[in-house]
Parts: sequence; structure tokens; C-alpha cells
Amino acid sequence: MYFERKQLNNDELVRIYRNLLLPRIIEEKMLVLLRQGRISKWFSGIGQEAIAVGATLAMDREEWVLPLHRNLGVFTGRGMPLSRLFLQWQGSSAGYSKGRERSFHFGSREHAICGMISHLGPQLGVADGIALAYKLAKKSRAALVFSGEGGTSEGDFHEALNVASVWDLPVIFLVENNGYGLSTPVSEQYRCESIVYKAEGYGMEGVRIDGNNILTVIDTLRGVREYCIKYQRPYLVECMTFRMRGHEEASGTKYVPPELLEDWGKKDPIANYENWLRGEGC
Repeated sequence: MYFERKQLNNDELVRIYRNLLLPRIIEEKMLVLLRQGRISKWFSGIGQEAIAVGATLAMDREEWVLPLHRNLGVFTGRGMPLSRLFLQWQGSSAGYSKGRERSFHFGSREHAICGMISHLGPQLGVADGIALAYKLAKKSRAALVFSGEGGTSEGDFHEALNVASVWDLPVIFLVENNGYGLSTPVSEQYRCESIVYKAEGYGMEGVRIDGNNILTVIDTLRGVREYCIKYQRPYLVECMTFRMRGHEEASGTKYVPPELLEDWGKKDPIANYENWLRGEGC
């Protein structure tokens, strides 16, 4: 995995590493709590942290982000208090929605995070609305909304991209392509070579990147954000990664070929970035 630091100094590179590592540490704790019966459900984003963390760091803190259920890095990247996050996950009345929603079906106006909407498609249209509000108010901002590759097969995805393109909205559609929609591999879901081609169908720009490379994600999203604001246009970013655990912890990964898990395990975003930092003397 090739990392390009560009203008980032050592302190900035280490700060990125800390942001990248925090969600992994929290997830490992959550898996322990799950086995202890202290939480009832968990959707793991282990191995995909670079996407949520990198994209969040690339956006302005006042710009709305609409994450999914594997994007813990969005919540930690916006500095949401861990004490209240854990209270939310454990069903406490002191949580963000008084503990009513499991996983990440909650948001925070203070941190400009919109709670995810099942089944992972309707939030795309909400992002269009936010981008329209920015446009009408003449604010130099863009909205960022996440989707999985499975969500791109839903009608909401196509409607949202079409509206964003026709209305010239500054919205970033970020697709986390992690290989499986629940237990359905991408080979059984669509026939196009890349989801980026779907952007072309609606007359917007798109790019496919290595979603496990934190510096690539940050640099790409910063450039895309500037493009969306300057030209008042939408953009699609397809981040290639892999789901290292089950759709949820209870479902397991028996349907995933072992060689895929082994290959992608070597592309771990944290281990590779850490090794590169050591080589840079950070």
C-alpha cells in the first residue's frame, strides 16, 4: 500500500493515526460487551475505518454528514463524547435518543450528524435536501452521504443521484464497496465493472479509490469537496474495501471464501498506515 504524505507534517500524520485507531479500539471493546450480553446488536466496521475517518476529516465540521451503521469513525471524528455514545449503545435514557435506537440509528445536531435511515437508501434524498439548503443560502458547503454497494441497487439511490445532477447540488455520494450486501456478493448484485459508471449515467463525475488508504481518502475527499462547492455539482466516490466480519456479529462470515478474508486482512488500514509511519520516523 503506497502512502503519499504531500504537504502533511509529522504531527498531522500522527493526529490522523490517532483518529484512525480510536474506532478500532472502541469496536474491540464493543465486541466484548456483546459477548457479555451488555449490548444486544453490533454492526462491525473493522477493516473499513479509513473511509469514515478520512471522509470526516476532509469535511468542514459544520457540514452535515449522513453515515451508515459501520461508520463509527464519523462519530468519533466529530468528537462526540464517548461516555454518551456508550450510554446510547447500552440503551440508557442518557443516550442521544434515550437509548431507543440500536447501533447508529441516531444523530446529533450539535455535531452535524444525521442518524442513518434503514434500509440504507432514503438518507441519500435527505442529503439532496441539505445540499439544496446550502445552495439556496449561498453557503460554501457540501453535504456528505454514505451508501453501501447494496444501497446502490435501491430506487432511492437512483432518484437521489438524478435530482442532485439535474438541480446542480453540492452533495458527495460516498459508496463503501465492501464486497457483500448482507450475504450477497457484488457479482450477484450488478454487472457493471464499477459503481462509478452509475454516476456517468446521471451526468456527474465519479472516481474509484482505495478505501483502505487513509491518506488517499482524505486527499480525494478534500478535492471532491472543493469541486462540489466551486462548481455546485454532485460527485460520486466509490471506496473499495472489504467487510472483515459478518453483516452483524450474529450472522458470521461462513459464506465468505477464506482466501478473500486472508487477502484483505493484509490490507488492514491501520496496520499498513502504522508501519508506514514508523518508516517515516513519525
